[in-house]
Amino acid sequence: MLKIHAWLAALFRAAALLGALGLMAIALMTTADVSMRWLTGRAIGGVFELSGVLLVLVTFLPLGLVLFEDRQLRVDILPELLNGRPLAALDLLDCAIGILVFGLLLSVATDEFEKAYQGRFLLRGLIQIPTWIPTLMIWAGTLGAIIALVFKVVDAFRALAGKTRIGRRSSGMIDDGAV
Repeated sequence: MLKIHAWLAALFRAAALLGALGLMAIALMTTADVSMRWLTGRAIGGVFELSGVLLVLVTFLPLGLVLFEDRQLRVDILPELLNGRPLAALDLLDCAIGILVFGLLLSVATDEFEKAYQGRFLLRGLIQIPTWIPTLMIWAGTLGAIIALVFKVVDAFRALAGKTRIGRRSSGMIDDGAV
């Protein structure tokens, strides 16, 4: 299980790195486009279209890492009052709802990917980008989120069974070696 955990962590970090590179590309393209417009009065063709596709990449590919390492932005009120098994039960409920929501998104993304790929649809603009590319990014990021949540479900069940202790969210899971 630890090898799978480490392998997934590496895969999620690679996906997040792609997201970071996409964000850097958006910044560089936008800077170049604005500079070109200021200097010549003309835009660089395709910057708008590529930025839209890269925004999908930046948004969805890092999702797995964000959930896997519990890095999402949130306001914890109830979890700050809980510890141990009640907190594990709340985490389990949170993961179940997340799997349901991301499962629905994965289902829709799968259908949309299939339609876009078979229909050979293109995004409109100065350059034409196949719509299946951003749809595939949504699908991959959503699948990563579901996989991360499944691992969190396993951790929550282990805490409920008393095999690990769970502390406040800021400190995360506490593995005291109990089996």
